[in-house]
Amino acid sequence: MEMIQVYECAHCEKKFVQRKWICPNCKNNEFLQKNISGEGKIFSHTTIHVSSKEFSHLTPYSVALIELSEGLRVIGRVTDQVAIDDKVKCISYFDNTFVFEKC
Repeated sequence: MEMIQVYECAHCEKKFVQRKWICPNCKNNEFLQKNISGEGKIFSHTTIHVSSKEFSHLTPYSVALIELSEGLRVIGRVTDQVAIDDKVKCISYFDNTFVFEKC
């Protein structure tokens, strides 16, 4: 399982997947890098049947909004057929793309 790197506000401990310069929650500007588990559940998903030329070799493929165990939500590609609330885990992160598979 791949760990997911997040940025945690040093003041209010709110976590973000993308790097922030100022915490929108408390306006602090200090962040810590942390690794969290890549486990979560499917919040929403769709299957792409027609894609742009650069992704045509992947079609059909599924993309999902994953709610991680820590409460963050990320978008990633899913290797299996999934349904809402299915448990998934991150298996890779490459070229700014998370890839998940069913647990």
